[in-house]
Amino acid sequence: MIDYTGIQCPVCGKPFTADDDIVVCPECGAPYHRHCYQQTGRCRFADKHGTGEAWQPPRAGSAQGDTEEKRCPRCGKANPPGALFCDHCGMSLTEDPPVGPQNNYGQFNSRYGASPSSTDYPPGQQPFAGQPYGRPNGGPQGQNGQPPFQGGPAPFYFDPLGGVSPDEDFDGVPASDMAKLVQANTQYYLPVFVNRERYGRRRFHFCAFLCTGGWLLYRKQYKLGALITAIMAALYCISIYCSYASGDLVLRLMSEAGINLETMAPSSEQILLLGQLLLKQPAGNLALIILPRIINLVQLVIMIVMGIKANAIYQKFCVTKIKTIYTQFPEPSDRELQLRAQGGVNTPLAICLMIAYMLATYLPRLFLFL
Repeated sequence: MIDYTGIQCPVCGKPFTADDDIVVCPECGAPYHRHCYQQTGRCRFADKHGTGEAWQPPRAGSAQGDTEEKRCPRCGKANPPGALFCDHCGMSLTEDPPVGPQNNYGQFNSRYGASPSSTDYPPGQQPFAGQPYGRPNGGPQGQNGQPPFQGGPAPFYFDPLGGVSPDEDFDGVPASDMAKLVQANTQYYLPVFVNRERYGRRRFHFCAFLCTGGWLLYRKQYKLGALITAIMAALYCISIYCSYASGDLVLRLMSEAGINLETMAPSSEQILLLGQLLLKQPAGNLALIILPRIINLVQLVIMIVMGIKANAIYQKFCVTKIKTIYTQFPEPSDRELQLRAQGGVNTPLAICLMIAYMLATYLPRLFLFL
């Protein structure tokens, strides 16, 4: 009896384990998970029975998964048998494939010269024969119940690299390795990097604008992120202190200028009088009143600069990090593991920073009213 452990199911592509419920085709002997066979209703090799292309059991001492190319479950790229991550999009080839829209298997197989045969794709994702990207007559195929896009090439977000070639060079680093380090949202960053390198086009990064140091820390740029976060936190604390210290003084001056503190709708004469009263204050009191406004302006400038420079900073960080990994880990398998381990995002840290920000924002106000 054949030991099917390690052999891939022709339907789902997952290797069989000793605990799986396996059924075999009575004609060619192809093994399936029982639920996979029930899903298809027939042998995937039925049209090849009696030919040399029918399913064949693996040679003794070897498993199918050890000798055949590994097909990426996300982008469909064929990878070498021993690959741990996809050469195109950086997807792990040792974990279970993603479920849902992230699993775009079969969308790009024609790009890599894969056969459009229905046996190469999971159920419901077979591209039309002879049509690139599974688009009949040049039109894209609708997915997950969504209507198809009207005309034009396939949208970039179906490609984890955003349409960038895996061999695209970034100062000696291929785009495939950049994708393995970036991991999250590669379809945004890779095209932005290409546009910056080739055409000098810059794209404003709104997340970096809003979160500044927090975005840097989220993207594992810890040194610069810690510095910017510390600067913004220090400016925030100084601003809060000055605002609270000068609050009573400002209210008193507004009252002396005749401004209604309930409506806060001063006339031009009242504003002029308030300015005259401010100029009569000691330098220390005047500094407490003006400093928060200056700090707010400085913070806004830092946020705008971060929004403009964020993509360039992140690209330089990625290139430097990858080259360091190249130097420290000459073996390709070790490099791939390090790219996955040192890249990506730090979600727990982002959550902690969000909680800290909320506490820093609302706790002082809470104590003010107690």
